[in-house]
Amino acid sequence: MRIHISACVIVKNEAENIGRWLASMCTVADEMIVVDTGSSDNTVELAQKSGAKVYYFEWCNDFAAAKNFALEKAKGNWILFLDADEYFTPESQPKVRPLIERLEPNQKIDGVLCRLVNIDVDDNNRIMTTLVQLRMFRNKRNLRYKGKVHEVLTLTKGNSLELANEIEIYHTGYSTHVVQAKMRRNLKLIEERIAANGGRKEPMDDRYLMDIWYGLGNPDKAIAYAKLLLAQEKLSLDLRGRAYETWASCCIEHRYPAEETAACLQAAIRACPDLAEFPLMRGLWRFERREYLLAKVDLNRGLELEKAYNKNSIEGVMDNAARLLPSVYWRLGELAEMQGDGQKAQDFYVQGLRANRYHRGLFAAFWRFLRRQGIEAADSIAVLNALYNRCADAAFLARQLTRQNGGLVYVYYAKQAGINDQPILECLAAGRPDGAAQLAVKQLNFLYQMGMAAADDNDLSMMALLPQEHEAIDKAAQQLRKDMREIKT
Repeated sequence: MRIHISACVIVKNEAENIGRWLASMCTVADEMIVVDTGSSDNTVELAQKSGAKVYYFEWCNDFAAAKNFALEKAKGNWILFLDADEYFTPESQPKVRPLIERLEPNQKIDGVLCRLVNIDVDDNNRIMTTLVQLRMFRNKRNLRYKGKVHEVLTLTKGNSLELANEIEIYHTGYSTHVVQAKMRRNLKLIEERIAANGGRKEPMDDRYLMDIWYGLGNPDKAIAYAKLLLAQEKLSLDLRGRAYETWASCCIEHRYPAEETAACLQAAIRACPDLAEFPLMRGLWRFERREYLLAKVDLNRGLELEKAYNKNSIEGVMDNAARLLPSVYWRLGELAEMQGDGQKAQDFYVQGLRANRYHRGLFAAFWRFLRRQGIEAADSIAVLNALYNRCADAAFLARQLTRQNGGLVYVYYAKQAGINDQPILECLAAGRPDGAAQLAVKQLNFLYQMGMAAADDNDLSMMALLPQEHEAIDKAAQQLRKDMREIKT
């Protein structure tokens, strides 16, 4: 018998995300259930055009109630309940149905734990954090959500969950342009619930409040809740690691005193000796402090731990150290260069770019390395084409090479990307600041003459445009001066 799969989601003004969710779900599900809680954009229209069944639920500040309403509408044997800003990676999509079909006969397994990766779409899908989440489960009457915010699924007593390291979900909801609004919304809901409970918190509130205040940029409050979380008895390893990681990140990012940062990292390493992220974080911090020998020891130790992860364990599936690898290989590459080992440096840079080819700092370091090695333009292009898609990634490469005096290599990728209207940047990238300056002077003179003509003719429409043009030219001039300084150095 063929397994029937229902994909469910609750939405409100998710036009930015729903298309991606629908595209992901239609490849694996037999029906798509979209429950709208009051959208004013075209979310509902997009869902209907994609063949989803759309229902309406009056919002009552209760995520669990809305999700349970969606479950009542689902007809499938199994449920896929991803949020609107979540989707299966292309590599994972063809693996979902075979996994469910394999698990279906074992009625003791209620659901599947998957690796969920928080990515920042505003920074070329940079990996932020990873965790394990329950997003696939049987359609059973007793499996329902509980909790107005950060809702969780109640499970059958005595049954278990399958850990699926082959299934990966991307979550874009903590991207730069949306995270602040989401955190403020969650903070309001949690504070309202705590007030309604007479000031009593639930066990996971310290974790949620820690995450919220970290996202809102208040390190003192984030650290305070991290410490409250660590004070809880019988804290799981993943939560203990999450608390220390937040605490350490606050110290590093907000430049707390070195003694406090060092003490936090040492406590994290002592409390979580098998987690790779903490020696890696300390190694990167020590590199910035120019403690190069100590940094190298930490970075190598962290890589050893990361490679030793059991990929069939929760720690291995989460692998929260993965987000650090591009920066780790970047710094190890620089350390290898300091020691005169060009081949090892190149290997590290390439490993880092394979982990995240859009890491700007790593790319800049690798490009400078190629320049120092005297690699010709044609050979540099061949190297980059082995790491990047010369068409799809051309715009990214051209943007980065404008900042790195990319010469003919810049010109090559600019043409691939269809960038042919930036002669000033082209001159800069080709190592001709004199030509760029001459072009800039011509543009400024042209605008000046237009302004004088408008003033003579009393052309108010043209005069109204001049402040905007001057502002744009002033910004361009500032960028030009910055680029020229970088070229000289």
